[in-house]
Amino acid sequence: MRRRIPSITALLCFEAAAKTEGFARAAEEMNITQSAVSRQIQQLEAFVGQSLFTRAKQRVKLTAAGKTLLAELSPLLEDLELIILKTKSHDNAEGTLNIGVYPTLGSRWLMPLIMGPKADKIRHMLNLVTYLQNADIDPSRVDLAIAQGGGHWPGYRADRLMSETLVVVGAPNQFSEQINDPHTLLDHRILQHSTRPQSWQIWFKAQGLRLPRKLIGPMFSQFDMLIDATRNGHGIAIIPEILVRSELEQGSLAKVHAYEAKTNSAYYLLTPEAKVGVVRVERFRRWMLIHLQDDEQDGEDAPGVLE
Repeated sequence: MRRRIPSITALLCFEAAAKTEGFARAAEEMNITQSAVSRQIQQLEAFVGQSLFTRAKQRVKLTAAGKTLLAELSPLLEDLELIILKTKSHDNAEGTLNIGVYPTLGSRWLMPLIMGPKADKIRHMLNLVTYLQNADIDPSRVDLAIAQGGGHWPGYRADRLMSETLVVVGAPNQFSEQINDPHTLLDHRILQHSTRPQSWQIWFKAQGLRLPRKLIGPMFSQFDMLIDATRNGHGIAIIPEILVRSELEQGSLAKVHAYEAKTNSAYYLLTPEAKVGVVRVERFRRWMLIHLQDDEQDGEDAPGVLE
């Protein structure tokens, strides 16, 4: 039975015009002429029997019917795009994998992992897609993503990789000996990460202590910048241990206090639901989990059993 729906081209032209508020910009996005966009919109309006835009000079505005259609249509087009992408790559065991990761975690942990001695089993070209916060993870752009947070990841299959440990670090030439009293740390300049302002409160609370005051000091949007500022003696900071493990081993950073706080969050390997079952995705996921399991098999941070 033939479905009573308009052409995909007409729907895509409508979405582009609605989001750009103009047929000219929609034409650029669709890589067709403006007159072609206009024809497609007219055909769509005739099909649904409704005016979808009001036209004024060089701009267009959605009517009430147009707003309703856009709200319902865009998620369906996104789902359709994911279905097509999954179908195109489902049985392709080779090819490129797009791995999402935070910039600093990518350079300091993921890159050494995938470039290490066990990486010869990876038979894919890897493309790293970076983001600064979890809200920026785009399931249409990544095959797998590594993210830090709680255990609730709607829209993804989540494999727990490792827990997170927070440490207080500073420049070695300023802290030849560790500070014993946590409150004394606050006498120093406190450096913070802009998306992790609760780190000091979490670190104090893990010891049964209360952070005595609101912290004021420089804030950085990326851990790389925060680490550089700390290493150069501009203050002390609480940073996930995995990001400064190399500096602590090499002596370019020092632990200012001995306590290491285990947080309630962890790092997870996320697979968008539309990518579950794709051969190359499953192969890389299995390699990563087995690799980490081998490295952490005697510790509490070992990944879960493979499905």
